Amino acid sequence: MDIIKEALLTTLDLNDLSLSSSNPIIRIADFGCSTGLNSIQAIETIIKCLLDLIKPIKQPQFGALEFQAIFNDLPTNDFNTLFANLPPERQQYFALAAPGSFHSRLLPSTSLHFAYSSFTIHFLSQPPQEILDESSRAWNGERIHYVSSAAEVIGAYSAQFGRDMDAFLSARAEEMVGGGLVFIVVPGEPDLTTIGSEIELLGSCLGIISKATVESFNVPIYFLSEEELKGAIDRNGFFYIERIQTLDHPKMHVTFSTLESRSLYLRAAFEGLLRRHFGDELIVDDLFHKYSLKVAESPFFLKPESHETITFFVVLKRKMYEENL
Repeated sequence: MDIIKEALLTTLDLNDLSLSSSNPIIRIADFGCSTGLNSIQAIETIIKCLLDLIKPIKQPQFGALEFQAIFNDLPTNDFNTLFANLPPERQQYFALAAPGSFHSRLLPSTSLHFAYSSFTIHFLSQPPQEILDESSRAWNGERIHYVSSAAEVIGAYSAQFGRDMDAFLSARAEEMVGGGLVFIVVPGEPDLTTIGSEIELLGSCLGIISKATVESFNVPIYFLSEEELKGAIDRNGFFYIERIQTLDHPKMHVTFSTLESRSLYLRAAFEGLLRRHFGDELIVDDLFHKYSLKVAESPFFLKPESHETITFFVVLKRKMYEENL
C-alpha cells in the first residue's frame, strides 16, 4: 500500500476537494471490492494518509472532518463477510455497500472524492458479442478466450474493453468532485506469447461438455497494453493521467508448493463464472482435477519464467467541471 500513499502525497491538492465547512465529509469508494482484507487496507491507507496531510492545517472545514467508505461489487458479492472483516475498533470512517456494476453510475453526482479499483477493470461487462456469432469473422468457435485466436477475436476483445473502460470512467466522472483522484491497479501483458495460458489450459479440460455449450462460453477477461489503457483514458476526456507505472507482479500460483493449492487458486477465480454458464452440466471437481493433471504433465506451466506478466498502477485526476464544457 506504500505506492498509494506516495501517489496521494505527491498528487493531491486538498483545496481542489471543495469541502463544505458546515458538513465536511470525504467519501472514498472501492469499486470491485470482493470480500478480502485488501480492500479494507486500501481504504484505511487513504484515510490515514489524508489525516496526516490535514493534521497541520488550521482550517475550520478540517476540524470536524468525517470519512465515508463505500464498498462496491456485484449484488452476488458476500458483503456480510466483508463487513465482518472490518476492524471492530475503527473510529475513522463509516462503511456502507453500493451493490451493482461499476460500469454504471452507483453514487450521487459530485459526491465522491477518491476512487480505488484493484484487479477488477480487466473483467469485461460481457464477452464481445461478435465472437459468439458463427457468421462473424470474429467467431471464436470452441476456444474460451482469445489466446491463439484470430486477430479479429483479439480485436473484438480490445474493442469491448474500450467500451467498458469508457463506461467505467464516465460513471466515475459524474460521481466525482473536480480534482478527485482515481487509483487503479490492473494486470496487463507484455506480449501475446504468455497471455491467458492458464485460461487456455483450463479450456482444454472442457471436453466432457457439449460442443454447443462450450462455443457459447468465452471468459470475459482482457489483458490490456499500456497503449490501450492510455488511449481509453484520453478518449474519455474526463481525467488527467497523473501516473501510469509498470509494476512487477509475479503470478503467485505458479510458485505454489503443491498442484492442489495452485488449482484452488485458479478455481477461486473462475468457479462462479463456470457454474453460472454451465450449471449442472459441469462437474467442477473433475474439471480442476483434469487441470491439475495437465499442469503436472507440462514443463511450460511449471516454470515461473513461462508466465511473464505486468501490472499497471494508474493515478487519474478528475478535471474541473468547467474544463469539460
